[in-house]
Amino acid sequence: MSVYFSLRKRHWFRCLGQRLAGSLAVLTLMSLPAYGQRLDPVLLDAFLSDPLEEEPRDPLLPTAVVDRPLSPLELYALELALFQLDAEARALLLAEQPDEAFELWMREVQLRRVFGLEAELEALSRIGQQAWNSQRSQEVRLMSVRLERIWEAEKESATLERVETIATIAQTLRMRDTSTEIYQQLIDMTAADTLTQQGWVVVLAAHYLQWFDFDNAAQLYTQLIDRADIQGNTLEHTQYLKDLIYSYQQAKDYAQALPVQTELLRLYRTTAQNDREPPLEIDMARNFRAIGVYPQALQYYNLAYVTAQSLQLYGHVSTVLKDLGDLYAEQGLTNEALTMYNLLVRAEQQAYNQHGILEAYDRLGQLYLSIDDRDNALVAFRAGLAFSESLQYREAYFRGEVAKLSLDRTPEDTAEAEETEPTLGDSLREELKDNPPFDVAPVEIEPPDDGELSEEDLTEDAIPEELPEVEVITDETIDITPEEPTPEATPEPGSDN
Repeated sequence: MSVYFSLRKRHWFRCLGQRLAGSLAVLTLMSLPAYGQRLDPVLLDAFLSDPLEEEPRDPLLPTAVVDRPLSPLELYALELALFQLDAEARALLLAEQPDEAFELWMREVQLRRVFGLEAELEALSRIGQQAWNSQRSQEVRLMSVRLERIWEAEKESATLERVETIATIAQTLRMRDTSTEIYQQLIDMTAADTLTQQGWVVVLAAHYLQWFDFDNAAQLYTQLIDRADIQGNTLEHTQYLKDLIYSYQQAKDYAQALPVQTELLRLYRTTAQNDREPPLEIDMARNFRAIGVYPQALQYYNLAYVTAQSLQLYGHVSTVLKDLGDLYAEQGLTNEALTMYNLLVRAEQQAYNQHGILEAYDRLGQLYLSIDDRDNALVAFRAGLAFSESLQYREAYFRGEVAKLSLDRTPEDTAEAEETEPTLGDSLREELKDNPPFDVAPVEIEPPDDGELSEEDLTEDAIPEELPEVEVITDETIDITPEEPTPEATPEPGSDN
């Protein structure tokens, strides 16, 4: 801190002595909130003391022979000096001398007390924001302790305007518990004005979210949803449903989130917000998946797939296929996973997402490796390598995978592969401009009959002997709807029947 504070520290020790100082420090720390418990007690005492009563006085204050208030002329001179102090502090901060800058600002905060509480609060707000932005933890904690004392003295009699001012500063200084108490008092003080009170409820709910208090946030958003429903305010109703879902999601309370998501989905449908349905349905599917209810997860993935296709929202189509491929792979249903990843390649092609195509081939390659189908894995990684070279992205990774798999192949196999493997057409390298749109007919995703994946589904015998092969895409016509199975045989996904 400043030379002024250092002088006062020495004076304080001379008066009380080391032993007394230690005893008072313990008592002071016991009474402080958490954000004040790591501060130097001498420094804290110097900052909290009345500048007109402590010795030595700040050099900006006139020397008083007798105890008297400052004259108007003295106050005017002090105010001009404080403006100059602020200007010097800003210049020092711009000159990358933050320690010197905040020494001046902390003097200003204390000296503003001479002009009354409003002037001090203005300084706490302004300099508190500077301290927070500059990550000055000691200054933030000093000002937090001072604001806490102001609040304790003012909360019984303060006007609404003053409480709002203190609330703003407490939020600036990130005073969690004090802010919570102030917001609750503001809600009580504005009970006669429903609209204003609702605004403070929203602020308190957001404050709970900021501090990861998801349970209290959820309670408030539930109240806000009920109010918006009674008022018939669809816009606010929608927003509060989203906020409540977010609270449950952050708390990982997926079972609680699902009924709220269902209500939001119904609201989207009744208000013709169809483009908002697929991402919400995907989130619902993921929540069902997280709690292990797979039939409903598949149902909502299918709903999202149908809606996204009909609206040509190909990014959401890709997300569904990616999630399903991962889900089937996790459950050991390799054939189904390969089918989804092959469809994912086509979906990313239709979305003109070459990065997505590359990632889909990576998924295919890794899945084929997991079942030791090295030939198809090599085809997938080679296709991915073509895109990685075109994009100049992850080239080393794909070259490494191709090199490792190529070591196991004979020269005859390599020559045959070079002759038979399809190449990527020029139209593909020009961002696949000639591809037609998707069919709107969706891939039907049937959930298991018993609601759970059986042990037979997870055995190796349940996987068909012939797995889907890698589809190396070109500029051919795309149709992602699989052929209907016949009693004699099930066609390969992507076959040209």
